[in-house]
Amino acid sequence: MDASKSVSTQQKMMLLQVFIRSSRIIGRFISIMFCYIAFFAVVILALLESGICDFWPAATGNITINATIVVNVSKTFNCNYTRYIPNPTILGDGGTNEFQSPVFELQGGATLKNCIIGAAPGTNGSADGVHCTGAGCLIQNVWFEDVGEDAITFNGLNSSNINYTIDGGGARYAHDKIVMLDGRGTAYIKNFWADIYARFARSCGNCKDQYERHMVISNLTAYNGTAGQYIAGVNMNYNDSAIITGLKLGGAGARQMFPCKRFIGTTGPQPTVNGSDADGKYCIYNSSDITYL
Repeated sequence: MDASKSVSTQQKMMLLQVFIRSSRIIGRFISIMFCYIAFFAVVILALLESGICDFWPAATGNITINATIVVNVSKTFNCNYTRYIPNPTILGDGGTNEFQSPVFELQGGATLKNCIIGAAPGTNGSADGVHCTGAGCLIQNVWFEDVGEDAITFNGLNSSNINYTIDGGGARYAHDKIVMLDGRGTAYIKNFWADIYARFARSCGNCKDQYERHMVISNLTAYNGTAGQYIAGVNMNYNDSAIITGLKLGGAGARQMFPCKRFIGTTGPQPTVNGSDADGKYCIYNSSDITYL
């Protein structure tokens, strides 16, 4: 047998074995890379689905409070992004109890800004959030980490011309509503962010004393609302209205979230639904102005 041919055959076999081993290594590498890519794709999609890619401020510190903080008439309270945590045994645990205390109470013309409203571990949320009484208020860049029942309640009764403003900020984990309008006047809500909530805003459907109320909602981004529920709920028999522009909805049930629902309000029994289309009088919005994320 020719030695040169034998060597050549051995070299070919060695090269073939090297090629096979290299192919296996490359194959494993490709498989691993594919798994990593698939994993990160799922993570990114999950983040986008939940909405948590949006800005949420980091707390600069924590303060546990044992009594409602009252911001007096026309005064400003700047939290500087401190997290305020209500003592659940005193103010409430964020559950369904309607008689919980707020973390902040804003008197007529007061401003609350740059706050993080937290919740104690093991509770259902942050007591009853923020209440606004008297002649309106401004809530600016206030973030609710774990709403519980309601985040913001407007209770002003001074006149029918009261204006309440929410500008910026966000809320998540609302078992019921994020904004509750119990008093008189108009709530202006703009540049707000919501994630995981049942309903966004409601004019009280069965308060003992009922009034005409209005909402103007603009540039709201809301993820993961409960399918079949709504962004704004109004009582047509009390001449309420909701004007909605620049609405962005995300999450699995986004297309099953109604921008607005009309109700027949009461002073005791549960209200009944009376439509959910844009009617130009009570529910004022344009379907082409809604973006699905």
